[in-house]
Amino acid sequence: MLAILRRGLDGGTMEALRDSDPRRVGPYALTGRLGQGGMGVVYLATDEAGARVAVKVINWHLAGDPGFRRRFRQEVAAAQRVARFCTAPVLAADVDGDLAYLVTEFVPGPSLQEAVAGDGPLTGSSLDGLAASVAVALRAIHGARVVHRDLKPSNVLLSPVGPKVIDFGVARLVEGHGQASSAVVGTPAYMSPEQVSGGPVTPASDVFAWGGVVTFAACGRGPFDGDSVPAILYRVLHGEPDLSGLRGLRGPLLPLVTAALAKNPADRPTPQELLDALSAAPAGTVPSPPASSSETPPSSPGTRPDALPVDPSPPGTVPPLPASPPEAGEPMSGGGPGGGGEPTREGGAGRSSRGRVWAGAAVAAAAVVTAAVVALQPGILGGSARSASSGPGAATSSGPGTAAAGRTDGPATTSPSPAATATSETPVRAMSASGPNPLDEDGLRLFTPPQSDAARQAKVWAAAGRARDAELLEALAEVPQAVWLKGPSGEKARRTVAATLAAAGKTGSVPVFVTYHLPFKDCRPVGPVGGAAGDAAYRSWIDGVAEEIGDARAVVILEPNSLVKIPGTAECERGDAATGKSRFANLSHAVERLGRLPRTAVYLDGNFEKWPSLEDMGHRLIRAGITGADGFFLNASGYQPTADLVEYGSRLARCVHVQVTAGTRDCVDAEVAAAPDDPAVLPHFVIDTSRNGRGEWVPDKEYVKPQTWCNPPGRGVGPRPTTATGDELVDAYLWISVPGQSNGPCTRGTDGPQDPVYGTVPPGGGQWWAEMALERARLADPPLR
Repeated sequence: MLAILRRGLDGGTMEALRDSDPRRVGPYALTGRLGQGGMGVVYLATDEAGARVAVKVINWHLAGDPGFRRRFRQEVAAAQRVARFCTAPVLAADVDGDLAYLVTEFVPGPSLQEAVAGDGPLTGSSLDGLAASVAVALRAIHGARVVHRDLKPSNVLLSPVGPKVIDFGVARLVEGHGQASSAVVGTPAYMSPEQVSGGPVTPASDVFAWGGVVTFAACGRGPFDGDSVPAILYRVLHGEPDLSGLRGLRGPLLPLVTAALAKNPADRPTPQELLDALSAAPAGTVPSPPASSSETPPSSPGTRPDALPVDPSPPGTVPPLPASPPEAGEPMSGGGPGGGGEPTREGGAGRSSRGRVWAGAAVAAAAVVTAAVVALQPGILGGSARSASSGPGAATSSGPGTAAAGRTDGPATTSPSPAATATSETPVRAMSASGPNPLDEDGLRLFTPPQSDAARQAKVWAAAGRARDAELLEALAEVPQAVWLKGPSGEKARRTVAATLAAAGKTGSVPVFVTYHLPFKDCRPVGPVGGAAGDAAYRSWIDGVAEEIGDARAVVILEPNSLVKIPGTAECERGDAATGKSRFANLSHAVERLGRLPRTAVYLDGNFEKWPSLEDMGHRLIRAGITGADGFFLNASGYQPTADLVEYGSRLARCVHVQVTAGTRDCVDAEVAAAPDDPAVLPHFVIDTSRNGRGEWVPDKEYVKPQTWCNPPGRGVGPRPTTATGDELVDAYLWISVPGQSNGPCTRGTDGPQDPVYGTVPPGGGQWWAEMALERARLADPPLR
């Protein structure tokens, strides 16, 4: 946000004031425009003493939001903590007035990016001096307990007194556990692997960017440049840096840059070690990359013991604050088996599996004017989708927009640049490490279970002479439906997966699995109906499901209601705060484990509108690992109309985008409205249309507890499963819930046991209710026959 220091009169260009621009801001007289970003306009100004300053005026629609004001105040505080000699100090700020603005010292001189573009790469002592100056700046920044998170050539100004690191718009104060918010921010070509994968960001992330900046200064290009954002992000995660332009260097720079670009944060030198090596090595020697001290062991894998100096002086390092997991309510980008929501990673190098490209495109889109934002590792082209042949028991999606209308199955192509950007004209779709999301396949056929309750009931009624009813149930049975995996037996779940995949293989169709086995699922007590007995049991169960799916095509709907009825909250009083944290860690483990599979799409619970609030659901999705999933699903426990769900899902996707890019749990209307209308930079979703043909039930009489969600009468099945949704954010309509399965006892506030609506005792939850299935089929909209 505070990207206010751009090229000035002595090193670049300045635009004249426009008619709509103010002429004064507080005591500052504006003289020209230095730049404009999504958050505001940067002006060159003079103060009352005639000194030149840079003034950023925040856009009015953002300044009117209290949540934005709070974040603005935090970012001003971050910039003020940093030593004046290495950046442009904050001179004044008004974060509470009608016109919010920030004033910094004006820094004349071009950025490193402009200087290299105009005069070519740096050499000799100029290059050494730049490397040392930026390392000094990082030492001071980290000493102020700030992580920059967006160090890049355009954020290094070559002032007359030496390089200065600017732009703390995406910086975050480091928490007590030594990590910044794990909402991932940065510019693609200079982001660290942990930033790309949505992991915790530490000072080591800035050191990685230092290696990229020095490479650019020496070569005129970054170490991971590419023609598209997904290609760049994949190289950051999995590829070796291109340091060919550094091979002729003498002195310590080559081994230092190589060490700084290590995938594992623990293998990177600290800024102080960089300075020590740069100042100690005599000319012509090439010292080995500095090793971390062996006197103090790391507090956790992937964390350097000296990665977070508490005080920048005297030079050297001190032990960090003890590591601790984020508390409930803190912004997170995922979780893993370690508890506390931290992402699972192998060797500390970030998620090794797959993720959504939507966030990778988001970072590039945001980087056009200011800092870019991303929350996920990229997908790449690899392998080809199997062409699905038609066959019995499968449905075909056809027509415009079928599988990828208006989309591509590969990375977006953009103009090559040191930090490639994505545009709304070239949307990017979700890609796994070895193939596309199966829902993107042309001519996709979704799996229809051959032995469903509806199929069996149709045979019973046909034999009993109920021909018309049997015909309706036969039509119901022909519609693709999800296969639910639940119960304590991991072996049974694996057998179900294996049998389903075998049947789907015969018809060339893709099955949709629903996992439903979390501890305290649906806020039930742990036991036969309450999910796994504990975290280890659940993760073992999920691991077994993943192993059985293997490289087959599949869609997995993760744990309906899991992000609504969270243990230890007002929505579920069972368990405690630790149990609630485990919920997010377990879901994140499932996302990570299933996300490794090459042709499996994974969707997290997004529930439906107003339960919970929009910003709460967005925050919960982020904590559960949405940045590593293919998206979220809606309406699995509801009956809301499809059109309403498309609108709500679009708002929720924009809310998640705002929360990820801003690193906050706020999600205010102004920022949601300002989010890009681009499927390449927003998370996608699927909608359960199995019971919403007639919308939600509005009782025609009063009940103490209407329980409108519980076996509502007069409802019908909705649109058939398809990927031809007509909306690029909606990957598919699916039948996730099973039409005809009872929600269980619904006494509506009476003493029971009968449901007063039906005058009978309903079957137990999840059990087949033939007459209700018939009603759902009879009232289908559109009709089944």
